[in-house]
Amino acid sequence: MTLIRPKSLRELALEYLRERIIDGTFQMGQILSERKISDELGVSKSPVREALAQLRDEGLVQIEPQKGARVFSLSVDEVIQICDFRQVIELASFELALRRAPKALVADMENVVEKMNHFKLAGDEARYIALDNEFHQLIFEHAGNDYLTACYSRYVGKIAALRKLLSILPTHTDLSLDEHNAIARAVHKGNLREIKDLLAAHIDRTRQAYNQAASFLQNTNV
Repeated sequence: MTLIRPKSLRELALEYLRERIIDGTFQMGQILSERKISDELGVSKSPVREALAQLRDEGLVQIEPQKGARVFSLSVDEVIQICDFRQVIELASFELALRRAPKALVADMENVVEKMNHFKLAGDEARYIALDNEFHQLIFEHAGNDYLTACYSRYVGKIAALRKLLSILPTHTDLSLDEHNAIARAVHKGNLREIKDLLAAHIDRTRQAYNQAASFLQNTNV
């Protein structure tokens, strides 16, 4: 029997903070109070401080001397760089996954897309976004390259938080679902050229949508 090690206070604080940054509970640019967070979790400030340091390394938190921690914020240029990064690393991983584990990749992507369609129809946005994250993670799981996975994992939280932010746009998830369905069909056919074109268009829409999301937030005071 394998014993499951209980999570440390640092791990609990890390999980709590990461989830709330990704789901938008803690919004971009928001100041994070160590004391308030430690009170909410019922722990000392030490594990919270350690968790914030880890999130700084993941790019989810910015820590300034004498000012404390705040949730990351993104400029238009940073969003463009994230999109460039995603296009390069996801396409490289797609090539490896199609070469090394095509059947498993097809089966898992079709399964995730089926669930995405279900939860989108049910209006469960949180589950849909979680599955969106899972869809892209599958590319790396089946690529079989620990270095690519580690590189993506370093920024996956920031990418997931950006996905959540863009979901406020009225038609964003509708378009996103259509694009994921199309990518899954191309994967089923094993058509790398089509995958490349679809993936580029899918990620490129993030560049355009970020400006729309920023304007939407200002106009609705979200």
